[in-house]
Amino acid sequence: MGLPHREVWIGEDPDQLAVRRTDLKVLGEQHSWPARADDALIRSAVATDAPALSVAEREVPVGGLGALLRWK
Repeated sequence: MGLPHREVWIGEDPDQLAVRRTDLKVLGEQHSWPARADDALIRSAVATDAPALSVAEREVPVGGLGALLRWK
């Protein structure tokens, strides 16, 4: 799948996550750190009370990840 080895950037708040560090800076995040994509996504889901689902390998979306973005 490749997702666990992909790097993303996380901010101080668990819901701040971006593919590029500069994307977080545009959102006003002053401090950011690299993180494994799988760890960062689970961190964000848990912190925002979102469900995280595991699917069978044959059902994995193209690119290894599927997400439903939501706003309250």
